Amino acid sequence: MNPSAASTAADGPQQSPASVEFTLGNTYRLLDESEASFDKLTGTYSKIHDWVLYIDVLPGSDPDFIDRVTFEMQDKSFVKSSFTCHSPIRIRSNVGSAYLGKISGARNNNNSQENQIGQDTEEKPKDAPSMSSRPHGNLCRWRFSTRQQTYGAVDVQISIRGRGGSKLTIPYRIVLNEGGNESYPTMVFVEKRPNHALKPMKMQNVEYILEMKFGLDQGISTSSALYESAKSVFSRSKIPIRVLSEDGNSEEFGFAKKKSAASTAWSFKLDYSSRDKIEQLSREHDVLSISSPNLSGGHGLNECYKIIEGLPWHCNVSSLVGSLHVRIDVSSTLSIEQLVKLCMNFIKYEESVDSFMPSHRRDDHCCDCRSNKHHIKGGNNKERNNLLSQCKTVQELVDCMNPSKEQCYKLNLSCLVEFGYIEFRQHESSKDKTTVTNWIRFCAAFVKNSARLRSPLSLKETTSIEEEFDLLFEYVVKDRALRNFYRDRRDSIEAQERERQMAEAAVKEPSDEMSISDGSSSEDSTHTDRFKRLRTT
Repeated sequence: MNPSAASTAADGPQQSPASVEFTLGNTYRLLDESEASFDKLTGTYSKIHDWVLYIDVLPGSDPDFIDRVTFEMQDKSFVKSSFTCHSPIRIRSNVGSAYLGKISGARNNNNSQENQIGQDTEEKPKDAPSMSSRPHGNLCRWRFSTRQQTYGAVDVQISIRGRGGSKLTIPYRIVLNEGGNESYPTMVFVEKRPNHALKPMKMQNVEYILEMKFGLDQGISTSSALYESAKSVFSRSKIPIRVLSEDGNSEEFGFAKKKSAASTAWSFKLDYSSRDKIEQLSREHDVLSISSPNLSGGHGLNECYKIIEGLPWHCNVSSLVGSLHVRIDVSSTLSIEQLVKLCMNFIKYEESVDSFMPSHRRDDHCCDCRSNKHHIKGGNNKERNNLLSQCKTVQELVDCMNPSKEQCYKLNLSCLVEFGYIEFRQHESSKDKTTVTNWIRFCAAFVKNSARLRSPLSLKETTSIEEEFDLLFEYVVKDRALRNFYRDRRDSIEAQERERQMAEAAVKEPSDEMSISDGSSSEDSTHTDRFKRLRTT
């Protein structure tokens, strides 16, 4: 084999370049002096020019070949001159640039990664496109943009970076004319390595605690499982571990070389509270609880990777008591108004999150993670939003979202008043590093973006579950790699459930099979059809 052939084989099959057609331009609105603010550098110039600079991927082209668009302002009047947009929003392709700008401003205000989640807008909701009439993804533009206010025209260097690393740089000067400007003819971006997948965005800078619970295999005694698990994890990770035994004693690993490890140690203990919540569970449902210390950002994810890599065989992820809890510290970061917006979004999108969870942790089925939506008062999304908006204190919000102190909810606020944590409890346990860390990423993005975006609008009664899923990742999570991951996970869970239902039907009597076919099956047997129906409330 010649060297070039060997090199090609090592790199995989030859990739054909992918082309993305796009246009660029800017919207424009002249502000009244009463609306405009002064520049931050000198405080003397009134920023009367409001504009959105955009790259629009045109219908027929796949926006996912573009990883990000960076807008570099070639002007010293900016305190921060670089703005990057990772997550595009869909825009109707049959309207003019002036109306497109109105949609972009009202719905997103600033779609750059740094600023899209940092400002509110005074534009009225009537300017936003109807949720039930959003254009299909293949029939719309996908917009990467940034919104700014300046006191003069600005030169901008636009850089498009593909998911495989290809790059295109374009100079552009903002046009300060009513109605804005859009370039013609259309332009083309070429990604030479289109087979590369989109990567998750940089982990949000949040403080969090991870708690993992696993059922223990019957092939090993409970006490042995506790210590063997701790030893296995420590030998692989070299991260300090504290084992809390049933008699109250503790044993420590990794403390000798690091005297301050007490505040950074992971704790291992047996937890019978989860088992006691579920009746008639046998010995195989003894629970191992693994809790992290306070973790932060991407460094915390790396630590989670190391811990998960060391988990031994007897940690059972298929157990009904297995769970994955993420507690995010909001004690010094979120106001009551921001917490209300977070809760509104959770209620709004609970069904779409259910869609990528296993059946026993959906709806209101699991006693370990009750539905917030089912237990809050209000018959529809609008009524629930009105109820949440009336909460003026943290305690009022806790009582509204978690009405029973005897229950644990999917979004659990029981520790919010005393400790400043909100807890996501819905995920099942997993020994897969990507699954665990992606859930942490999801929870962190959900909290940060919900807090910094405008208050969410209520869902239309005609919004389908599929459309709700798209809205969740397009407007709240804003991470296309996570969107793809959870879409694949959702489809995999659906396929597994269909196989399980077919296997159950195969062993039933003919009379039982008839009862299944006429719709009298169990609650979760109809989950596959949920994406074909429309919302009822």
